[in-house]
Amino acid sequence: MKITRRHAAAGTLGLLATPALAQGFPSRNVTLIVGAPPGGTADALGRLVARGLTEEWGGATVVVENRGTAGGQLAAENLARSAPDGHTLLLANTNVLAINHAINSRQPYDTLRDFDFVGQVANWPLVLAVRPDLGVTTVAKLIARAKENPGKLNGASAGNGTAMHMALALFNRLAGTEIVHVPYRGSGPAMNDMLAGQGVQMIFEPTATLLGPIQAGILRGIAVASARRAAALPDLPTLAEAGLTGYLVTQYHGIVVPAATPAPLVAQLNAALNRGMARPEVRARLVALGAEPAPMTPAEFGGFVREEIPRWAELVRLSGAQVD
Repeated sequence: MKITRRHAAAGTLGLLATPALAQGFPSRNVTLIVGAPPGGTADALGRLVARGLTEEWGGATVVVENRGTAGGQLAAENLARSAPDGHTLLLANTNVLAINHAINSRQPYDTLRDFDFVGQVANWPLVLAVRPDLGVTTVAKLIARAKENPGKLNGASAGNGTAMHMALALFNRLAGTEIVHVPYRGSGPAMNDMLAGQGVQMIFEPTATLLGPIQAGILRGIAVASARRAAALPDLPTLAEAGLTGYLVTQYHGIVVPAATPAPLVAQLNAALNRGMARPEVRARLVALGAEPAPMTPAEFGGFVREEIPRWAELVRLSGAQVD
């Protein structure tokens, strides 16, 4: 991140205030903003993060605030306007940190300018699932069905510009299909229509969302979008293994705070986050959701995001995806 006078001044004040921060933080309720409605992957993860932090802080209240529209844009704007005192956190995902800028040049916030990085929390393998009544059991059969019926199959996503939208757009490009994108206001509403058979036949979602319906036979998993198979669903091939060479879409979540948050406080938040997510009961629940724990230092997470931004810009270009 480019160092400005504002950041330098905040860093100096943070160093001077280190003892007070260590003894008095948090001094009130901490708000964890989640850029998704209740019921989806991000919400489940946000509540796990809140639990871990609450336990690390000896019962201090961490309030989850759902702001689930516009691919996390409203949540990001809200955080950028918050005081840099550590009492407002954002559970940011791939969309907020990398995709939004690539897909919409008019974003009102800038990841590297407006945020400081606390740490990554988890990676989520995206799973391609279909309704069993579609009658396809493999990626090859899905592609054949889509080509036989151009523009007649519908794919649900958690919203325009999300990693799930991007996954479908890239699928269409590499497979030469015309599956119609149907955006929803979050994973919860998208899954509701998938489970009910309301006009959509396929979806890309993290394992946390799809594991239960797949295991119950309500939906059928046919592939994963990640570079390697998902530990929770080891029998599913990657899309690259299934014939779409070069296919790779990942979803991740991490914690960010407003820019100019004092560095000692960021370090303190990172330590609490990593300890909280490593608690046996929290980690067990995270793994049960199909996530891959990914603890990082602030510097590691910041470096990771800086590498992700150009990668997603290229992926958006290749996919041809647009916010429609």
